[in-house]
Amino acid sequence: MTVDIALRRRAILTGLRPFLDDDALFSAVALWAREYANQPPFALSGFVAKCCARAELKAQRGQMLRAIITAMELPPSQLLPDPGSHGEALAPIAEHARLNDQTQMFSLLLSTLISLSDASMQSIIRSRLLQQLTKQTLELEPHQVMQDWLAGDVAALTQNYDLELLQALVNQAYVVMCEARGPVKADRLLANAIRQADVQGSHLSFRVHDLL
Repeated sequence: MTVDIALRRRAILTGLRPFLDDDALFSAVALWAREYANQPPFALSGFVAKCCARAELKAQRGQMLRAIITAMELPPSQLLPDPGSHGEALAPIAEHARLNDQTQMFSLLLSTLISLSDASMQSIIRSRLLQQLTKQTLELEPHQVMQDWLAGDVAALTQNYDLELLQALVNQAYVVMCEARGPVKADRLLANAIRQADVQGSHLSFRVHDLL
């Protein structure tokens, strides 16, 4: 964790993104910058505990902490843009508001699946989904946006996609996990991601199970 404060702030943001809505995420980043940026790594446990005021988040404290620690080890290209010390001006999150509900839910589910996976599994998932994308018929701009997002080069989707494509990508991610880790671990990981996406996307009219 010998990265500078800006990179650690981006890692905090990236790790917590699947768990918190925009307001809570901004507050969490500001809390970290104010009270924990200069604290040793073990203080992250206390930070996560403070972020879990809502009852539905308390059961996810361990997952949230692991997601942050994993994000701390990611290359900068896979981290969300720096929101600043007070969590202002998160453009990629603002872009989410322009997406339809099914694409937003897909983004929540798949980004959660990836964040809950270890680094090697993340690489395998991204590689296979990029291969899957080459088999799809898309216009140039939507194809490039999805390609950049799956590769981890951009933080958020900015295009809407047909349900058939979204389902195909989720299914392929599950197949990859089964091949690499076995069906039991894959089912457990998917179930955790579904629960988190369901909570984070509770305001959407589209249900996460419709992606499966």
